[in-house]
Amino acid sequence: MRLIFLANARIPSEKAHPLQIMHMAEAFAAQGLEALLLHARRDNTDTMLRVDNPFAYFGVAPAFALIGLPCIDLIKRVTVDWPVFYRGPIPQLAHLLQLVTFTLSALVLVRRLRGDVIYSRDLFPLTLTTLRRRAGDRSCFECHTLPRSAASQWLHLWAVRRVDRIVVITSALRRWYLERGLPPERVLVAHDAAPAATFDLEPRTVARQALDLALDAPLVCYVGHLYPWKGVDTLVAAAAKLPDTVQFAIVGGIPPDLDRVRQLAGGRRNVRTTGHRPPAEARRYLAAADVAVIPFSGATIIAREHTSPLKMFEYMAAGVPIVASDLPSLREVLRHEHNALLVPPDDNAALAAAIERLLSDHELAARLARTARNEVADCTWNRRAARIVEFLDLPQPA
Repeated sequence: MRLIFLANARIPSEKAHPLQIMHMAEAFAAQGLEALLLHARRDNTDTMLRVDNPFAYFGVAPAFALIGLPCIDLIKRVTVDWPVFYRGPIPQLAHLLQLVTFTLSALVLVRRLRGDVIYSRDLFPLTLTTLRRRAGDRSCFECHTLPRSAASQWLHLWAVRRVDRIVVITSALRRWYLERGLPPERVLVAHDAAPAATFDLEPRTVARQALDLALDAPLVCYVGHLYPWKGVDTLVAAAAKLPDTVQFAIVGGIPPDLDRVRQLAGGRRNVRTTGHRPPAEARRYLAAADVAVIPFSGATIIAREHTSPLKMFEYMAAGVPIVASDLPSLREVLRHEHNALLVPPDDNAALAAAIERLLSDHELAARLARTARNEVADCTWNRRAARIVEFLDLPQPA
């Protein structure tokens, strides 16, 4: 059976969602589906233009077809290249033009390719491409966040009622749909997962030597983007409360968020900000780390209820003890004193104290890390895809 994965995303990209999409396409192929990933052929950054093999960059097998769809993309122009146009409605119009032209391309190719399943994280192109389809075909929307305004929520609900299945990454997202009348059997919670490579990292000493890190200094690591809701500002403030002998590696991020965090760090000797790094190099920092942190802010609903961060599962698979914000989204996987230490969000003193506790109590750190690694063993992309394929209830071939 053929699964068409629609992705209105830059591939490759510095962002997390293309990484998730690529892993899921590989995992769907591992379930015996003929997987085709149709992505937007967008104007990319200079760094990503140097990536000549997206499969190798993301660490996935070339088990599926990767097809770029043409679209009119002015987003980078008006946000990066020509900042004079980054004002008023111009950025929103650029996004809308790109979305509409990608959707038109998808309409043409999806009808030609005739997929048995159309799967997407992008509701608008998914809904339009599945309005006219063959009997027995399936459509599935994977939801990672929700619209905010009343008008956009009404349009969102109109669209999701026209797809067959909905996959969500947190229980709070599922509750939102059920409270608005969607049948429970149509909505599946499937948290994100960890790639197989994270379960088999190189030894700590080897990783530190490769990264030019001190072999004996305690190392606290954060991997991911630096959007304000990620809470890295709180982590930088926590670093200031600990001795300079405790090193912090903040791995990831692009301007302007990277500039903001570097300014906050103020040249502190114990804070290293690397900017964006390829996934394999980012995992090397996990291999080198003594503690990994998820300092998400409680100020936004996406952090409180809508996120299932890839970093959480990678931290767990890497066997690094975790300190995380005590938020409902993270408590779906993490439990205080069981597989992590949870602290009040946006509280740098509590974050610093929990980090210090793990660095001084080696027995506790080892127990939390061991428990987390054991529990994440089932949280692989292949198992996630297998659950989703079962949920789709695909018709059996004659």
